[in-house]
Amino acid sequence: MNDDLLVCLSNADAVASKEDEVRNILWNECKPFASKVDFDGLGSILFHKNSEVQNPLKVMFTGHMDEVGFLVRHISEIGMLYLIRVGGVIDKSLEMQKVRITTANGTKVYGLMNAVKDETGSVKEIYVDIGASSKEDVKAMGVEIGDMVTFDSNCHSIAQDSILAGKAMDDRTGCYVIAESLKQLHHQKCEAELIFSATSSEEVGIRGAKTAVTLADPDIVFAIDVANHPELVRDYTNHRQIGKGVMIVCYDKTLAPNEKLLKFVKKIADKEEIPYQLDMFSGGGTDAGSAHLIERGKLAMVIGIPLRYCHGSVSYVHKSDLDAAVKLVCALSKQLTREKFNEFTNFIGG
Repeated sequence: MNDDLLVCLSNADAVASKEDEVRNILWNECKPFASKVDFDGLGSILFHKNSEVQNPLKVMFTGHMDEVGFLVRHISEIGMLYLIRVGGVIDKSLEMQKVRITTANGTKVYGLMNAVKDETGSVKEIYVDIGASSKEDVKAMGVEIGDMVTFDSNCHSIAQDSILAGKAMDDRTGCYVIAESLKQLHHQKCEAELIFSATSSEEVGIRGAKTAVTLADPDIVFAIDVANHPELVRDYTNHRQIGKGVMIVCYDKTLAPNEKLLKFVKKIADKEEIPYQLDMFSGGGTDAGSAHLIERGKLAMVIGIPLRYCHGSVSYVHKSDLDAAVKLVCALSKQLTREKFNEFTNFIGG
């Protein structure tokens, strides 16, 4: 487990379309190991590992760069910053939270976020106090409408160094997995052509995967994303427990994966003795939801990483689950072939 990389990714700030900090980390980390680097028009970054065979199968693994967060929507006469959510930040993380604003020149301005509720207890407004007393004070600090606001959380290890606690684990864990997998596969021969993509704007409508997949035109897409582990539930109803292995997602609201591909992934995980949990999402979706609808349709699946406190100011991820995810991505990369793909897409009799 490369703690330093995930800590760096978690501490970076990036909401939809403002993903420079994460993209630059991945560029510096992955470029030396890539055959080619591409960008789509939204800013998604794609690292390629070429195949040496003719007409190779093209397999994409994708995580998204953006996190849930906020934008400055209004600056009041008394210097309070009123926010709009970008993605589904959970309500319980809106009160008395330290946050940081990234100004146009990259300066970080720190403040305390709070919420105003209506008579039913629903959140009506979200505001940040940066210690200003007027609009002029705010302007002098360089803060403007449209600036990005993220939680001021710093990633660190807990639980005898088995868990990393930090913000934006959805989906910096996916970005971590694609980066580590590319590095581990660098000197290994793979029959498939591999694309490791970090996409833009997933949290606002799974957008970046659509443009990245259109650009790369893979045959199979694996979204590396997360699901929330209800922290008080440890029984048979919870198939997304941290420390219990990577998740192989059998269904979500935006995707029902190819049955033969699903069976193959489970077979590989069993063969490689990779711990996994079989899960389904009753709501939400991932980049695979838009990716599988491109052109004639793409085979797609979700490889999930369980988190506690997803979409909050701090999430927990177990290091062993990340190791399992990297191991599964590497195993699939080495064993997916054009012949296997043809078996998956034989819809008559096979």
